[in-house]
Amino acid sequence: MALLGLQTALVKAASHREAPLMTLDPAADITDVYAFVSYDAANLVRPLANRKVTLIMNVVPGQEPGSGPNYFAFDDHVLYALHVDNDRDGVDDITYELRFESAVETPSQFLATLALPPVTALEGPDAAGLAIKQRYRVTEVRRCAPDRRRLCRTPLFMNTTLSAVPSNIGPRTTPTYGNLAAQGIFTDAPTGIRVFAGQRAETFAIDLGAVFDTLNFRVETPPGAPGRPPLPVQTAAEDANDTVNPFGNNTFSGFNINTIAIEVPMTRLTVDGLPPTKATGTIGVYASTSRQRVTLRRGARTVNEKLPLIRGEGQWRQVSRMANPLVNELIIPIGRKDFWNASEPEDEAQFLDAYRNLAVAGALQLVSGVPVPPNPREDVVRLLLKYAGQNPDPNVGPFSELLRLDMRVPPTPPSSIKRLGPFAHDANGNPTPDPAGFPNGRRPNDDVTDLVVRVAGCPNYIANFVGDGVGINA
Repeated sequence: MALLGLQTALVKAASHREAPLMTLDPAADITDVYAFVSYDAANLVRPLANRKVTLIMNVVPGQEPGSGPNYFAFDDHVLYALHVDNDRDGVDDITYELRFESAVETPSQFLATLALPPVTALEGPDAAGLAIKQRYRVTEVRRCAPDRRRLCRTPLFMNTTLSAVPSNIGPRTTPTYGNLAAQGIFTDAPTGIRVFAGQRAETFAIDLGAVFDTLNFRVETPPGAPGRPPLPVQTAAEDANDTVNPFGNNTFSGFNINTIAIEVPMTRLTVDGLPPTKATGTIGVYASTSRQRVTLRRGARTVNEKLPLIRGEGQWRQVSRMANPLVNELIIPIGRKDFWNASEPEDEAQFLDAYRNLAVAGALQLVSGVPVPPNPREDVVRLLLKYAGQNPDPNVGPFSELLRLDMRVPPTPPSSIKRLGPFAHDANGNPTPDPAGFPNGRRPNDDVTDLVVRVAGCPNYIANFVGDGVGINA
């Protein structure tokens, strides 16, 4: 199934530490959002009416596998949410909320996780080595008929707590981690929804140091060499090879991430509850994290060992959001990044200048001398802020920053997935597009770094297969 496929899938972090406040709050830092028609064997053979969609959000970036002793968990004081707009108005109509609860069940144990015995289960005697267990609840929130103004909240999984999958400690403590992770997939029988929450392998498939050294991309020839291109130009054969990184440094290879993945039947996501059609088949997706308005901490003279040291009070306030990759990182200016995180996607009109006057494209031209399209970039506005078929008038909205997925497009089998999606080609440069990839939703395998660079640069960058030389988990 798609949720289990995350064990080995390429996962590229596209937005970690993207805003000043987020650098201080990794538990609420959304690194990636994915939305795709599930491509596991079962879903590949289902008719359209019975297919399912997988929604994913990743948080807690840059987890070094050996960084013990307490490793990594979700935050009990963060509200994690995946949102779906199903009527093309840019406002979320369905939300899946997760709240986590940690319990110290063996307070006398000197480390949080020990092989006493080895941890091979999430609950019960074979989980005795987990002194701290984290569990969570899932709630579906919908706009209710008939006026869709009222919100209806439905606890899923019989309102029971589900076990989060702990960090992979090592071969002695978690000797069969793949099997342990598989136990963390839960099914809600009445709805057909499945969910997973826990640690997964992350590969930030990007040359991070080069990108943020003012787009100082590495190239195959050394600096100053005769014929050295101003940008990392790849041959058609190199670019078409989805099994090898031709050059570049994969900065985050070997690191981990915390993943929330929800698989939902399509008919539960369409506005009318029927199989997707041309009118109802495209959804818009984003993820958010929120904290309560006030955080209270106990200190000296008020400390009580039986009471929590931290608790939240008041309404929830959004602290991070993400839909399309690299938007806050590369499009929104530094002085507005925290403000952008706190705003709603349907209010994106206030940021239109950043999309139309695409500064990152100008930087590409400045450092390389290779021309990019002139501003205003209405092509970028249409790609990221509008639905297909929406009024093309640049003065007419709504403008909403959402990851849009046409659920009618069949999933591509894993063996045939092309990391470049619509820009995919063979070794001779002949087009071999994969319509199931970004920007039609996003799959873990999609090389959004190369795709975004080419969209920003347009013809010169597309024709010369410009990229960072890092496209896969290798």
